[in-house]
Amino acid sequence: MADVRARLLLIRKYFAERTDEKHAITVRELMEHLELNGYSADRRAVCEDIALLQQTGMDIRTRRRRANEYYLATRTFERTELLILTDMVRASRVFSKERSDALLGKLASLTSIFEAESLRRPGGANPHKADSERAYRNAAQILSALERGRKLSFLYCQYTAKKALLPRRGGAAYVVNPCMLIYTEDHYYLIADHPAREGLAHYRLDKMTDVIALEEEAAPNDLSFDAGAYASTVFSMVPAAQRWVRLAFDRSLFGAMVDRFGADVPIEQIDEQTYALFAPVRVSAPFFGWVFQFGGGVRILAPDDVREQMLLMLEAARMAGREH
Repeated sequence: MADVRARLLLIRKYFAERTDEKHAITVRELMEHLELNGYSADRRAVCEDIALLQQTGMDIRTRRRRANEYYLATRTFERTELLILTDMVRASRVFSKERSDALLGKLASLTSIFEAESLRRPGGANPHKADSERAYRNAAQILSALERGRKLSFLYCQYTAKKALLPRRGGAAYVVNPCMLIYTEDHYYLIADHPAREGLAHYRLDKMTDVIALEEEAAPNDLSFDAGAYASTVFSMVPAAQRWVRLAFDRSLFGAMVDRFGADVPIEQIDEQTYALFAPVRVSAPFFGWVFQFGGGVRILAPDDVREQMLLMLEAARMAGREH
């Protein structure tokens, strides 16, 4: 009985690794593979094994030939899904090169050895990969704190002029109520409630050290909090007060506005060339920079104080340019 079970597992592994829609095998090939690995089985036994694997959920299909051919047609991930996932891993700045290579190997193991070759195609690599496992390790600690409902302690760092990463606040620990992790703009961020601050604070995982999940219970999260909606209001992950802002924009930028604020944002037509929208925004310098990048194609209509803030920022930039 032990040999029968081991033989079945060996056949299952062979189908997973050596077959796909373009690479089918015959019963004879399976019998030869079994013999090379020390198992003997006749044609009838191998056919029964294939039928059993099909009954247990493997999508093994048959091509009717003079000698029938068999292959595994469906896997956990489709080929296109794996290609996209591998490109995302290559492009991510969260993972070090070593971690990325390990993940790519794991993804490649989910398909046949033939399809795995296509996953190794060049392209998509980020030249600015993480130089350490800091963000990855910190994510593990934060997820543990979130699962257990515990407060989080850590040191938050910043780069010096010599590119050294040193703790802020003289090395005093930050103690926060973790809310969630968000991946945006090439980095992983912790969104947390800091008791000493109004509103939520953002912390980049690769700038956090000495991350510890405390035994003290965290304040419960607001169940109505919408992470996606919150992320759409923040520019460059700079925390700021939320304001409802009315923007006018050129019709050619319609797609860019939907990409930024979502398909549900209220939009009205002002004239043949201009539209306007009303959306919540965390008003900050990066928000004004985002408006400015469209070269006049986007204008702030309201509120007046937000318009004034942008004008003052532009004037300050103009004056700084004159000084140089």
